[in-house]
Amino acid sequence: MQTYPLTPSQLANVSAADLIAFLKSPTLIARRFAEILQAQQFLGLFLLQKRFTITGGAIGVPINEVIRAQRGAEVVNPGAEYKLTPMSAEEYEFYSATKEGLATEVTDEQVGRLLRQPIDDAFAFLQTELVFSANDAALGAVASSVTNTVAAGAAWTSAKQIYKDALRVKAATRRQKLGYDIDTVVLPGELYAEAIPELLDILPKDSGQALTDGFPNIAGITWIPDDGGDITDPLFLDRRNLGGIAREQIPTPEMQPIGGDTGVEIAAIRVPTAEKTRLQARNVHVPIVTDPLAGFYLTGTGA
Repeated sequence: MQTYPLTPSQLANVSAADLIAFLKSPTLIARRFAEILQAQQFLGLFLLQKRFTITGGAIGVPINEVIRAQRGAEVVNPGAEYKLTPMSAEEYEFYSATKEGLATEVTDEQVGRLLRQPIDDAFAFLQTELVFSANDAALGAVASSVTNTVAAGAAWTSAKQIYKDALRVKAATRRQKLGYDIDTVVLPGELYAEAIPELLDILPKDSGQALTDGFPNIAGITWIPDDGGDITDPLFLDRRNLGGIAREQIPTPEMQPIGGDTGVEIAAIRVPTAEKTRLQARNVHVPIVTDPLAGFYLTGTGA
């Protein structure tokens, strides 16, 4: 079998026997899937930065949002003791593990006739479904938890108005005096396409924001799109505190983790009696919003 990853010249000469052997290697399958499925594709992983480990099928997560001490800072005289203040009592919410998974099959006939194409199609199918499912779950958890709102000063028709409203949301967050600081905003896909070009106009001429395909950072806020249609108004949040992803480790020998903080595992299961290979992927996780007051919806933008 050819050494993986294949060079362009090797790809041109790869045989059906090479590809069948490739499908029998769990390590090579995991490496290939890791190349096309990256953590950056999972919006929930970006917005929910904390990580939790599920044991016994469930996890208890503190939901207390009182970051500040019960007693404020006081003047301390020379040689005097600092006054103690107790930490706030924690409350817990319990979550059960959710195993999301799906499988598809590649027959030997397909490999013999089309070589690598059916394998790539199978990977693309698994990638698309896992990403959309995880993003729907994460944004659904956020949408059902965040209730803070701020009304926009006017419709978002200019960079000045967008910038002004972003600063107003940051101010509203600070007024809570809970230690949160807005660093991210999620925009509906169409609004993102209209707002970002406006904002780029107010940046210095030597700014390279428009030359990259990364998420722009403007006014200390990272601006990202929701292309799945899960939110209808701009969602501003402190992604360091909003919540996280809990995962459970299931000891399945056939499953290989693809790494990169995706939490995704994949297995290639040969079915010799049916002359086919089953590609099976799973994501054992649950999105958790621990601090809903770390987020604000901005209404009235004309989105």
